[in-house]
Parts: sequence; structure tokens; C-alpha cells
Amino acid sequence: MKKTVLSDAKKQSKDEIKELIKDSLKSTGLYTDEELNKPQKIEKELPSTIGKYDFDLAEFPLFRFQKPTLKKHDKETPLVYTDTIKGRDGELVQRRWEAYAGRFGFGGASTQTLLYDLLQLYLEQGLDSEYIRFGTVHALFQRRGQNKPSKKDYDRMIRDFKVLEGYSFECKNAFWDSKRKSYIDMTWRLFDNIVFFKANHDSNQVQMPFGFVKVNSVLQGIAQSRGFFALGFDNRLYYDLKPLEQRLAIYLAKRFRSQEICVRYVDDLAKALPIEAARPDNVRAILSRTINGLMKKGLPILQSYKLEKAGTGGEWLVYFYRKAIPRDTLTVKKDSFHPDIEFLVEQLIRVSGEPKHRNLWTRCARSLGRDGIFRAIGQFEEKQLLEDLRNKGAMLTAILKDIASQQEIKIQ
Repeated sequence: MKKTVLSDAKKQSKDEIKELIKDSLKSTGLYTDEELNKPQKIEKELPSTIGKYDFDLAEFPLFRFQKPTLKKHDKETPLVYTDTIKGRDGELVQRRWEAYAGRFGFGGASTQTLLYDLLQLYLEQGLDSEYIRFGTVHALFQRRGQNKPSKKDYDRMIRDFKVLEGYSFECKNAFWDSKRKSYIDMTWRLFDNIVFFKANHDSNQVQMPFGFVKVNSVLQGIAQSRGFFALGFDNRLYYDLKPLEQRLAIYLAKRFRSQEICVRYVDDLAKALPIEAARPDNVRAILSRTINGLMKKGLPILQSYKLEKAGTGGEWLVYFYRKAIPRDTLTVKKDSFHPDIEFLVEQLIRVSGEPKHRNLWTRCARSLGRDGIFRAIGQFEEKQLLEDLRNKGAMLTAILKDIASQQEIKIQ
């Protein structure tokens, strides 16, 4: 009898906590009544879909994959990467990227996977909010097909959230702003804060499905203005890859959007991924092993590769040969209404200022999908920064047709 009374009291206490949390969440306006009353919907496993990623995060180093380096590296020293951009009057200018860790240090393999998960969720939720609603830590494990995570797994993911929240970036000469006649230096972050809802005060494993992260305004603006690009391989393959394989696959997907053959100096590529090894021959061995892993697992965008020295006593080069252009999978019937198509059309009208071309923009959206449209918008806005465009509609149309031609797509 005593056991039954205690059990009833415990259940009543949990119910009261749930109601308090629901009332609190309702006041934020983030959740509908249906989501609050049937929270299990948020925990649904992700179907197999083409993965997508942010353009800049695909290019620059963020995580450290060699464990000794991850443990010993000074948190005060950033990961640094440099390349060149076209500036005023087409001059080549060095751009510098610095990634700083927060108090929890740099992330590794598991942090990279968590960022991938959060970006997929953000895309699925429309990129139109300052929040990414992930529900619970367990829901994120379910997305990967991991149904029985351990306490260690839970604690590691909680820490990974804190690692991502701590990151900050500094970019010198990010781009040339033709309107303001100036080079832009930027500092920004991924996420501003993270909120979990625990059912028990002393455990991370039992949570209510209302967790969310707040996206930094810069990342939010980037996502909404140009979207993410399609990787050309699905989530299931991503989760099957080893950490450095995941990183290289994303990097190649970005490059293969416009290059049939991607050629990089091995040392430069090692800094971009990064591969942090004691000796140059170790770097090449690690890179070869990683590429062979991608080939063996059937990365659909990669045909082959080769490593060779650039002349006698020269630096080592790596050549990647494209098998297929990374594509989006959006397909709709010609005469059907699709909210995503309408959204893409509105974005084309916004940047071109040409609502009279709605029929053309609609055909482009149907043919190229979200990835192709945002790729075009990104190129258009970059062009607009570098020069004054007399006919914006004509320039955007030319870019769209060029992208369609590269992907062997007929706009219809």
C-alpha cells in the first residue's frame, strides 16, 4: 500500500512538472498546441534523404580528428586557414579564417556529426526561424539509427552541444563590398544558446521533447539568403563514414558543384580538413586511407583520385575526379502547387526585382530545385557585390541557365 501511494505521488509530481513546462513553452510561441500535446512526433526517425550543408562550413576547418592533437592543443590558439578572393578591380586578396574554441575546447568526430544533424534539422524546419528544435538527445541518436545509446553517449553529446556553442570565428577580408567600397572583416558564432528539458534533475537520459538551440543571427542570415547545398549522398551513407571520410566527402561535394577535377596541394588540403600529423608522409598516408575508404563505401560523387609530385623536388598534389554532380532530389509535378517551389520563386523575385518574370522563375525552381536556386542566388549576390548590374533579371537568368547546363538539366 505504501509503495502504491509513493508511486502515485511520484506520477503526480511528474505530471505537474510536465504541465509547468508546457505552459512555459506555450508562452514562447515556438510550439503549436498539437506539438505540445503530442510531443512524440518530434522523435520520429529520419528517412533516407540527400544530406545538405553550409557553403562556408564545408570549406573551412572546424574540428580536430587526431585524438592526441585534440587533447593537447592549446584552446587559445585558433585553427587557421587562408585562401584568395577577387577584390577591388578583380585583384587577388588573401582571405583568412580563424576558428576559436570556447571553454570546452575544440570538437572532434562526435561534434562534427552533431553539427551535421542540427543543419539537417534546420533545413527540414524551413530555415525561417532563429531556433532549431531537436526535441531530445535521444531523438538525435534515433536519427542515426542508434536506439540504445549509453550514459557515456548522452554525456558526450551534451558536451558536444556546449563545444558548438563555444565556437567563434574571425574572417579577415571575407569579401569585397562594391556598394560600400570596402573589404569586410567579420566575427560570428554558430549558436547563441542551447536549452534542454530534463524530466529528472540528476540525469541527461530522460528528457522532454522540447529542446532547442538558438541560431546566431549571422548563420541565420546566411542560411536564409542562400540556403545549403546538396551533398549528393544520403544521410545513411554519411553516418557509415569514418570522421575524416565525412569531412572530406563534404569538402568534395562543395568542390564538385563546379569542378570536374579538383586539384589541391596535399599540404593545403591537410590544413583545410584538417589532417594533423607529425610528418608529411604520414599526412599522405592518412589522406590515401581516407580516400580509399570513400571509394570502398561507394561515395556516388567520386570516380577516382591520384597522388603525384609536381616535378622534381616539387610539392605533392592530389587529383579528385568527379563521378556525378552533387544534386538535389526535389521533384514535383508540373502543374502541382508546392510550397517549397513558391518559396523559391519568391526568393528569385526578391533578388532580381522582376515579378513580371514569375513564369520563368517558376520553371527554374521546378527544374533546379532548392539547391540549384540558392546556388544561383549566391552567385548572383556575389556578382552584385563586385560590380554594378544594369539588368539584374538578365544576369540572374544567365546564371540559372549556366547552372542548368552544368547539371545537364533542361529548364521546362
